[in-house]
Formats: sequence, C-alpha cells, structure tokens
Amino acid sequence: MGLIVLLAVGGVLGWLASILICADNRQCVLANLTVGSLGALTIGWLTNDGSLFVGLTASSLLFSFVGTIGLLASFNILRQALARQHH
Repeated sequence: MGLIVLLAVGGVLGWLASILICADNRQCVLANLTVGSLGALTIGWLTNDGSLFVGLTASSLLFSFVGTIGLLASFNILRQALARQHH
C-alpha cells in the first residue's frame, strides 16, 4: 500500500513542484508527474529505512517534496540545454 501511496503522492508533488519552479508547461505534464513520482519514490525509500511499504511519514513527505523540486529543476535545466543544442 505504501508504494501506491508514494506513486500517487509523487505525482501530486511533481505537479506542485512544477508550479513552484514555474515549469508547469502543458506539454510536460506527464514528465512532471513522472519526475515527481521518481523523486518521491527515491526519497521516500531513503527516508523510510530502505522500505517502500512503510507508508508516508511527515518527514518522508517533506523530504520527498524537496527532492522532487531538485529533480524537477535538474530535469528542466537538462531539457532546456538539449533544446538549445538542436536550434
């Protein structure tokens, strides 16, 4: 159950992080949700002593949000750099 919750919360965190860093481009909604889910899974796994099935705690939720913001910002910087190379 914790894995499903982390995926769902990660999607929401990715969406919120994209709004926070002004990267809520309509074309990249799926990318934002995916990066958010990956960020939440990774940070949630690290903060829950290596288990995704423990569920969410307040600290893992906060760390997941911060990790999602960092991962999403890095993803957008990389995407913009690659777009500049092709033009």
